Amino acid sequence: MTGGSQTSRPPTSPGGTDRSASSPDAGSVAVMVISIVLIAGLLVTALLDAGAQLQAVSQADTYAAEAARAAGIGAGPGATGPAAAHRAAAAAADYLTQAGAAGTVRITGPGTVAVTVTVTRTSPVLGITVTRTRSHTAQLLVGVTTGGAP
Repeated sequence: MTGGSQTSRPPTSPGGTDRSASSPDAGSVAVMVISIVLIAGLLVTALLDAGAQLQAVSQADTYAAEAARAAGIGAGPGATGPAAAHRAAAAAADYLTQAGAAGTVRITGPGTVAVTVTVTRTSPVLGITVTRTRSHTAQLLVGVTTGGAP
């Protein structure tokens, strides 16, 4: 056995060309894949956080509408006078309490109750606090005993 050294040959591609030679395209696929993954991650983050905002809007709107509906029912059939508006406001406030929603109920006129609800959520990915407020008004049929709305 002779003590000669082995020479290493540079790797070659299947076409027989030298892969160790610097090429302008070397590594471009890796950069493209990383870019696509980053963009996809940003899009998913934006979609999830936008979903939290939409959910807060929807929930605030639902609570306000249902509390206004409860006000209409709370006044009772054929209700008359300011006591009906107070019963309606109490029914709306009771609904908000039972639902666990933060909101206000105001008597805005004779037979009119306004409900404003604020919902706060935290976005799932970025942890941003999202607060949305929605309002609904109930027009009570105070004193109406025959059919049509005022």
